[in-house]
Amino acid sequence: MEGLLSLRGVWLSYSRGPRHAVKVLSDVSLDVEPGEVVAVLAQRAQGKTSLLRVAAGMERPNRGTVSFADQDMWPREFRRRRIARRGHANPWRRQIALVKSTRPDMDLPVAESVALPLGTRHGAHEARLRAEHALRDVQASECSDRGWDDLDSGERARVALAHALARKPRLLLVDDLTATLGLTDTAQIAELIHGLAASREIAVLMSAGDARATGWSDRVATLAGGTLLMAPASPRADHDGGGEVIDFPGTG
Repeated sequence: MEGLLSLRGVWLSYSRGPRHAVKVLSDVSLDVEPGEVVAVLAQRAQGKTSLLRVAAGMERPNRGTVSFADQDMWPREFRRRRIARRGHANPWRRQIALVKSTRPDMDLPVAESVALPLGTRHGAHEARLRAEHALRDVQASECSDRGWDDLDSGERARVALAHALARKPRLLLVDDLTATLGLTDTAQIAELIHGLAASREIAVLMSAGDARATGWSDRVATLAGGTLLMAPASPRADHDGGGEVIDFPGTG
């Protein structure tokens, strides 16, 4: 049975001149169910972000299928004409949110920044309510009137999550959100993501460069050399973020 998000036999490579291509993903298959957190553990430049972009329908794979809610993200007309999705309707874009802890384009108080992208579709009042609820749910209400530069790294991670949650997505794609965080903040963000997935029945696919960020994940995979390997399932006994050491394929 396929998940809300399903990748089957996905290959992705980038051309580097007329005779050379860099392989990023190699025959990747993956499912993520509602309410589940799947973490992909990878070192730098091993395709973590590319995998999430493929899962979001932002990057078209060379081969394979990517499905969301049992619908192919890249139906035949896109593959046959070799056209990008840019300029074409993407029916999933409001149901999928990609989370990155990056500086907002505009220097606004946090609550306004979270609400701004929602205003056109929902109106100013509803957008503000959604922003306030999202900030509350990530335990960052005290950040509402502060600017990005006034936040510490843990608060920025929470605000980045709030930006995504305010859209009420069905699928959350989290791109190495804990990369700059210390041990305590990493554990808190990992626990928060797991709690949000469970309480809202959101499917979560997250990437991480450190195994400490995967301690609350339901399943953990490794990505290296384009190959995705799913680790054996093991119970999360105490959720302390100090799980087993995971070897990357081809590095042992």
